[in-house]
Amino acid sequence: MSTGSGLTGNASGLMRNPLPDVQPNTHCVQFYDQDSYLLDSLTKLIGTTLMAGDVAIIIATPEHRQELAERLKARGLDLEITANLGSYCALDAAEALSAFMVQGLANAALFRSFMGYILSSIKPTAEGKLPRIVLFGEMVALLWADGNFDAALQLERLWNDLARSHSFQLYCAYPMKVFSQEGQNQAFLDLCAEHTRVIPTEDYTALTGEDNRLRHIALLQQRALAAETEAAGRLRAEEALRSSEKLAATGRLAASIAHEINNPLEAISNAIYLARSCPPEEVATYLKIADQELARVAQITKRTLGFYRETATPVVVKLSSLIDDLLLLFNRKLKTKNLSVKKQYRGELEIWGLEGELRQVFANQIVNAIYAMPDNGCLTIRIRRSKSWGNGQAPGTAVSLIDNGSGISQESMPKIFDPFFTTKQDVGNGLGLWITHDIVSRHGGRIRARSKDGPDVSGTIFTTFLPHHKENIEAGA
Repeated sequence: MSTGSGLTGNASGLMRNPLPDVQPNTHCVQFYDQDSYLLDSLTKLIGTTLMAGDVAIIIATPEHRQELAERLKARGLDLEITANLGSYCALDAAEALSAFMVQGLANAALFRSFMGYILSSIKPTAEGKLPRIVLFGEMVALLWADGNFDAALQLERLWNDLARSHSFQLYCAYPMKVFSQEGQNQAFLDLCAEHTRVIPTEDYTALTGEDNRLRHIALLQQRALAAETEAAGRLRAEEALRSSEKLAATGRLAASIAHEINNPLEAISNAIYLARSCPPEEVATYLKIADQELARVAQITKRTLGFYRETATPVVVKLSSLIDDLLLLFNRKLKTKNLSVKKQYRGELEIWGLEGELRQVFANQIVNAIYAMPDNGCLTIRIRRSKSWGNGQAPGTAVSLIDNGSGISQESMPKIFDPFFTTKQDVGNGLGLWITHDIVSRHGGRIRARSKDGPDVSGTIFTTFLPHHKENIEAGA
């Protein structure tokens, strides 16, 4: 790259409002609510840079690159000339990420190679000095918007590492809406800590006078306190709902267990009656039958206790064994509707988690499938090794429960994980799938559903991914 301004007659207007002087290797972050505010700031920054004969490198979304180019041209800058002179370079943020992202994280060596090639192509000025380089990047914002917070923070740190060997000013920007989820407070603070300068959104920067800004800060503090109070109340309400769902689940399973135990008890009663009235040489046969049925009751009781025995300590869980236990517990319900179960176990990784909670996850799904299916239906359970559907690509196990039931309407699908929403108007309380989603999320997993409710083809597939957490298993944590 060589340098030059590409200045035409109208560009002098850019100099009326120059940005404050920023020292080399400054790493700024701009938060914004409206794209127009970001583009106003960016136009001033890049326009001033090009007017001074320095180099501007843009790594942004297609929409922002296009709008910025139009604004700069409207102010008299010929971007074709500046690009040919090596002063202006615009890259696509998503394509740039693909050059060094590996399994959801930035590869440090590939990043240094990618950015090093771009920076090393910049040629000295006529005086033999390297020009000032201003970089604007949205790669981190894309990662954050996708929920890959770790990768975004890692990339911010890689930029800081790169600044130790190269001289440039880095300007990042994040739309404030990507920070709207709960639980991001510490990550947001960590993000700010990676920057030498933090610029608030336009709500703050547009204020004039110290008094107005102090009032705004006081208002923000009040809102934060109100939000914390509201969040605490919501947590208490959610805990009450979880307790309610556990009681409901206990009642449902207790009914199933009563059915399961009733059969062997009837068989024991019949065997004892026959033992009393049969010839002496047949007594041993009937007592043996009674003993076998008692052993069956003991097995059911043991599995039931395992379902409810909750501990606060995670353990290694094999999901196929857990689901097999649940199928035995719900065997009576399956037989009542003459439902068949098809198992497709294709390998799995052991999961590190709370066994009682994981049992509740799949018990809820099995009960829902049994309810939805007609008599003589088929429930397919597929277990396989998989990777996370998020950016992390963590290894784990995916469990799919596939039923040929009535299906869920497209209008209902977006609501199925909401509390109190239910399609089982007569028996449902609308908490089962909400609790299920919460448990899976707390285990670092994900759950999704697909369904059809047409007259010809109907049924639902729930797929639950749970990560392996290999390091915890190996450490015996």
